[in-house]
Formats: sequence, C-alpha cells, structure tokens
Amino acid sequence: MKPVKKGGSPRAYAAYKSAKADLIAALGAQCSYCEAAKDPQDLHVEHIYPKDPHPERALLWENFLLSCSSCNSYKSQHLGNRRRRGLETRYVWPHLDNTFRVFKYSSDGRVELRARLREHITKAANFTIDMFGFMLSPQKAKSYSKKGIAFDGVSKRKEQWAQVTQFRVMYLGNPTMSNAVTISNAAAKMGYFSIWMEVFKDRAEVRKELIRAFKADPDCFDGGTCPVKRGRI
Repeated sequence: MKPVKKGGSPRAYAAYKSAKADLIAALGAQCSYCEAAKDPQDLHVEHIYPKDPHPERALLWENFLLSCSSCNSYKSQHLGNRRRRGLETRYVWPHLDNTFRVFKYSSDGRVELRARLREHITKAANFTIDMFGFMLSPQKAKSYSKKGIAFDGVSKRKEQWAQVTQFRVMYLGNPTMSNAVTISNAAAKMGYFSIWMEVFKDRAEVRKELIRAFKADPDCFDGGTCPVKRGRI
C-alpha cells in the first residue's frame, strides 16, 4: 500500500465524482489499496467513511481516496451501511500512516506484515487486510468468493513481480540515471509501487525515481529511501 500526500482540499465539491481529477493529480492513477494502475475511467472516488451512512462527509476532500471497482466493492461490503466511528485509528490508511513500514510484498504474491510492529498497529493492519480481499491470503479467506478474490490478488502480484524482475535485469545491464527515470515512468503506468520498491530495494537511485513517478509521499523516506515514521507508523 503506497503512502501518499493528499494535501489540503484544492476546492469545494458540489459532487464527489468531480474530485477524481484532483485525486489523480495528487495520488497518481492507481488504486490506493491494491496498488493496481487503472485508466481514469476505471478509478472511483472512494469514501473512507461510507457516504450513505455519513452524508456529512460525502463531499469532503479529507474523506476521499482512489479505488478500483474490486477494492471499492469489497470495502463497502466489509463496512456495511451503518455509521462508523474511529476508522482512522482502527485501520491503516495510506494518507495518514507510512504504510510502506507496515506491509511487505513477496515474490510469491503474498502481502504480509513487517516485523516488530507495535501491537495496536498489528491489529489495525490485520483489520486493513481483511477489509481489502485483494490483499488477503487465500488460506485465510472465509468464503468461496473471497478465496477467489484473494487468489486473483496473489496471481497478479506474482506476475507483476516477474515483470519487475526483468526490468531490474535490464537496468543492471545499463545502470544510468536516464534508465532509472525511464523505468520509473513506465512503472507508474504498470502499478504495484511496493513490488517495484522491493525488487529495487538495493538501488536507492531507482527507488527515488519510483517515489517521484508514483507520486508516493517523499516525506515517508529518508535520503537513502529507507522508510521513516509518519503518523502512528
């Protein structure tokens, strides 16, 4: 899950859908949750607090993220249609926390928690994985449909990891700044920021360009692209 910096509201919105262009400009054209790159027409303005039980938040910039159809639908079913309290602390959010310090992406497609997280962060992170079926381990899925979504997530991340590995081989054959920029620009159109960052974990020059191209929050990383604390994490 890519950490992002939304900034303050660019303007007031008469309709929440009109915020999409501003969100893409701030966050990049990827789902805020599963990290898949999408065409603008396939991204939704996602409400952190569901808009129907929370109409007072329906037009608020601070309540918006971007989501693909799958994550949007899964989250809506998970939260249901009743009013909620304390979602900011009960879950981990890419605009509030340094999510890169929480979730670890592996070559086999799994999304796991990083080591040495505090107990309350571990709890919130596990709740977050449960809320987005695409991040869930198939072994932990509790229904046939959820297991299918989880397998799809694992499959797509494994495929992406293999593709990113090919880009790494290409880069190491000619490790120039120009190639770092070119690869990172291509990466942002392919999505899965965390996978790119893991595969290039020993190449800070590439990771800096990935942070730029993906519109990740640069304040979540130090000069050597190691993640640093933001918010609770």
